[in-house]
Amino acid sequence: MKKYICVSIGDKVKAEGNDFNKGFRKCNKEELSKEIEDVCNDYDEKGYDVVSIVPIVQGQHMFVSNDGVWSNSTTEGVIITFKAK
Repeated sequence: MKKYICVSIGDKVKAEGNDFNKGFRKCNKEELSKEIEDVCNDYDEKGYDVVSIVPIVQGQHMFVSNDGVWSNSTTEGVIITFKAK
């Protein structure tokens, strides 16, 4: 049994938007949280405890307007680190 294991869950985004911003990406939090739960329970049964859950964040486009410049980012997934009990 390994002492530490890292599991990556990614690509948990969905496209949303309107006429102004058709390419907006948003975290599919329901799907992501369900997968985190499943992975954590699976590794608990294998004899591991969760050490950390770190988000994977991806930057998005910038928009320039008369009011200034803004940009945003979205959570794309997580990296979960487990340690043997």
